[in-house]
Amino acid sequence: MTYKLFRVRLQHFFRVTGLLAFVENVRFYQKGMAYQKSNKMFLKENPDFALPPAHLAFDAYNAPKWKFYKYSGEETAKFIREIAGKYLEDQSHATIYEWGCGPGRVIRHLPAVFDSTVKIMGSDYNEASVAWCQKNIPGIRFFNNGLYPPLALDDNTCDMIYSISVFTHLSEETGLKWLQELNRILKPGGLLLFTTLGEHSYNTELLPSEKKLYNKKGIVVRGQYKEGKKMFLTIHNPDYVKENLLKEFEILEHKFAGVPHIFQECWIVRKKYP
Repeated sequence: MTYKLFRVRLQHFFRVTGLLAFVENVRFYQKGMAYQKSNKMFLKENPDFALPPAHLAFDAYNAPKWKFYKYSGEETAKFIREIAGKYLEDQSHATIYEWGCGPGRVIRHLPAVFDSTVKIMGSDYNEASVAWCQKNIPGIRFFNNGLYPPLALDDNTCDMIYSISVFTHLSEETGLKWLQELNRILKPGGLLLFTTLGEHSYNTELLPSEKKLYNKKGIVVRGQYKEGKKMFLTIHNPDYVKENLLKEFEILEHKFAGVPHIFQECWIVRKKYP
């Protein structure tokens, strides 16, 4: 048994016994201690770089590690810019929206890589993360969204939407509703970039019963935890994504890895024209 699979079995035990939230709190303090030295060095080297509360970073990224927060965010912003340059026909005055921005790891770096005419906005269901972003990240519109649709945005608003590791924490029903909602606010011909857990997870961390469900139904949901949180985990078979989530989209790219620093499948799709 691999270490990864051992951890999954252990988490399954804590999940079904109702102890997982407690264990996650313990892990938060353990990680804070583990990164104490490197975080102190980061603060010394980057004294003017605004940092979110550690618990928000842990809730969103599983790691209150400030070097990762800054440099992975910068690299991912450049990746978003690369995809926009490749597929957006006209970026002038485009509207780019991050659905599920968390405490701003990626979105805070977008103004540095896009033209000043580009409108950037982000939202999250975690009100504390949004409040921190509004206070500390200028030039970007931030707002709250609920765990469920709708969004307070008009139809055909966005030229590009990206969402990193959000569908990985939603139930099947909620995920389907959100794809419909993102389709609604995206302009015809607009881009949607999102990530899912899939084949890599199947090969490295699914339990035998989960593999059967993955192959038969196409989706595995590890619930018994608050939906939307990182320990509420969903794994999608790529065939399920194509057949159920992307009916209204043209698939431009499907990569088994692509977004920097995460082992998730990357989907780049275009909303079909009427």
